[in-house]
Amino acid sequence: MAKSFARIVSILLHPLFMPVYGLLIIFQTNGSIMLQMPYEAKRIILVIVAINTLLLPVLVLPIFRGMNIVKSLQMQNHRERILPISFALISYIFSFYFLKRLPILNEISMFMLGATLAVLASLIISVWWKVSIHMIGIGGVVGLTFALTFSAYFCVFPYLILAILLAGVVAWARLHLNTHSPAQVYTGFGIGVLLVSLSILIF
Repeated sequence: MAKSFARIVSILLHPLFMPVYGLLIIFQTNGSIMLQMPYEAKRIILVIVAINTLLLPVLVLPIFRGMNIVKSLQMQNHRERILPISFALISYIFSFYFLKRLPILNEISMFMLGATLAVLASLIISVWWKVSIHMIGIGGVVGLTFALTFSAYFCVFPYLILAILLAGVVAWARLHLNTHSPAQVYTGFGIGVLLVSLSILIF
């Protein structure tokens, strides 16, 4: 029962969903800037980001599996992750480039910059170590909500608390499934929090 729950958590809070979840948090806040943003603009941004950071990486995984580049879709070996993460990185860069060119609030594009840097970090580390990409992803959402608490445009404190709680659940799930060591989990979380929060706060 516990393992089944851990697997469900790992699927629902998969790192590929994190950019979409992050944007939904930004769009659902009741700050005046978000209320003024047209629904159609939010929808277009969400669709483009979802296609690039979720749909395309998911579609290429079976191709990599068929070519025997990855042994399984779980990619248990850290070196199996290199090519799929490289492909995802290109999609993330495109999403950041797309958002940066739009006349939207800077925090939105900087969130994508932080997410892109997090993917780059996971790619570099995967050359020699199996860091928890799940924790990098949920850590990025924690970093997003943490950074937005310093902005007058957003009211995200409840989302920050929720993100921290979910990060704890994800950490438990990855450890319970024996997919990562505690060091890999904590390192992944730290990378996600730092890169995303600093991208928003500094830039």
